[in-house]
Amino acid sequence: MHHKIRRFLPAVGLLLASTATTLQAQYVAYGLTTNAQGAQQLVRFGSGAPGAVTTLGATGVALTGIDFRPATNQLYGYDGDKLYTVNVATGVATLAFDVGNTPGNVGFDFNPTVDRIRLVGPSGTNFRLNPLDGSTTVDGAYTFAMGDVNFGKVPSFTAVAYTNSDTDPATGTTLYGIDPTLGALIQISTPNGGSIATVGNLGIGAFGTVTGFDIITVGGVNTAFFTTIIAGGLSSNLYAVNLGTGAATLVGAIGAANGIQGLALTPVPEPGTWALMLSGLVGLGVIARRRRAA
Repeated sequence: MHHKIRRFLPAVGLLLASTATTLQAQYVAYGLTTNAQGAQQLVRFGSGAPGAVTTLGATGVALTGIDFRPATNQLYGYDGDKLYTVNVATGVATLAFDVGNTPGNVGFDFNPTVDRIRLVGPSGTNFRLNPLDGSTTVDGAYTFAMGDVNFGKVPSFTAVAYTNSDTDPATGTTLYGIDPTLGALIQISTPNGGSIATVGNLGIGAFGTVTGFDIITVGGVNTAFFTTIIAGGLSSNLYAVNLGTGAATLVGAIGAANGIQGLALTPVPEPGTWALMLSGLVGLGVIARRRRAA
């Protein structure tokens, strides 16, 4: 039996090493789509290979945005007037708070330094939402700074995201938004309202509607992605965007039957998780061998 187990271990190790290598090149992304019956589903895919999508389950509601809360690593969702927690294993959304009169189609992202949610709408609405009690604060409007290439134009955001999405307040954070009308990445240095600055054009031509934007921070490095809906809402693309220049690069089509709404990124499992998985698989192998021997 010991010889059989020794033959089993290299195979398991090779499998996990291959899986880990694949996942190290990408992040785990969550999004929202609808099935053939029109029910909203939570899905998962890799940021490096968005064509392979796993359906996790129905949310039971109609969320318009999702994001991970850095303070708890829990996924939250928003549907226009209610805040939910979302189970990443089943997709089920559970009501946290009835927020009330806030914008529906908005950028939705957690500010990691103060544990508040930023809600920014295409019509210029700008809110802060407290995940502890559901209270909201109305903030000021954004305007392009004098001398900016877009000075005098009215900004319109449908997606925003913060950098340094971690639990270390010393790292600080910066809010970015994507303006689909201008086709540009915008830096929002004063999220509570005030002057904003154009980082640069996305440079990808016509891209449909921006439906999700998130920035993931791993090892102090911020990496940004956004999603779009094209072809009448039946398909979506995933783009990576350079926070220094605004230039966007197509990663690929997202393999969902319908378009993707919302985007939330999380790192791949830590090495300790792979070790735990390995020990579990080895245990299963030993049990299987013992049963055969019996």
